[in-house]
Amino acid sequence: MINWALPRELLFLIAVPVLLVLGWIFNFRRRKVYRRAVAPELLFRININGNRVVAGLRMGLFILGLLLLSVALARPRWGEKLQLYKGRGIAVVVALDASKSMLATDVKPDRLTRAKTELSALIDELEGNAVGIVSFAGDAYVLCPLTTDLEAAKLFLEIISPDLMPVPGTDFGKAIATATGLFNPSAGTKALVLVTDGEDLGRNTEQAVLAAKEAGVRIYPVAISTPEGAPIPEPGPGGMSYKKDKNGNVIISRMDERKLIMIAQLTGGRFYRLEGFSAERLRAELDRLEKEELGGGEFSHYVERYQGFLLAGLLALFLALFIPERKIIII
Repeated sequence: MINWALPRELLFLIAVPVLLVLGWIFNFRRRKVYRRAVAPELLFRININGNRVVAGLRMGLFILGLLLLSVALARPRWGEKLQLYKGRGIAVVVALDASKSMLATDVKPDRLTRAKTELSALIDELEGNAVGIVSFAGDAYVLCPLTTDLEAAKLFLEIISPDLMPVPGTDFGKAIATATGLFNPSAGTKALVLVTDGEDLGRNTEQAVLAAKEAGVRIYPVAISTPEGAPIPEPGPGGMSYKKDKNGNVIISRMDERKLIMIAQLTGGRFYRLEGFSAERLRAELDRLEKEELGGGEFSHYVERYQGFLLAGLLALFLALFIPERKIIII
């Protein structure tokens, strides 16, 4: 069974029938122009289409090339390859805030989407390390235990959504406690990347931070929001509105920077604002930590097969370019 790494790219296949229709319309109009411009008694002496076999071959190669390139863009994968892993690295748990306030748009396109983009880039930078995924709002849930299969970790990251969180709100304490439980107690180097809009409604955050410190977990909070804040979108039957308090005032979700800085300082981590954050900077920070033996392991992954489609598509387009275009031939 074929697995597509980028299934959205298959939409380019729609361009093929569109181009065929446009080509037919162009050819029909051109023939119509010739019929108007040339006397009927001379029309039979003009070969409007040239060599139909050559023209058909050229068009066929062009269409085939587009089809193959579209398939290559979607990166087809099939067959599994077993990969053994053993090396030195660090254990990193990513805890992503999935509360409704993460849908605010002070960060474009919205806080949650931007956070996923930044974290996906970070995971790509963590090759050779073990990564786990935790999603949290009013409660916290393990989506992916620590694994060296980074593609699997990214898949779990992508499905995080406020719609899947049964308990509303934002509780740093539960997120930190759940993430701390993922680490091997005997491991020496542990890092928690806590990504949130910075508004904590939990009551046990301090205790969870102290427990994380005791377990040797360094916490790196990343604030995906602005100091000015933004209203929290709340879709309803009447269209989009914003969450309001008991007095009918629109609630503005703002970053609680002081608490995030406190968490970082207490555990020996580092706090990042959105404007100063990048996957490369955080990876460089994590690289300073002492690496340890992660132990042996194995995982399977799909084998990329796009190379053959890409080569065949480029070859088809290359051949189409060297077939001469149709010419008007007077017999």
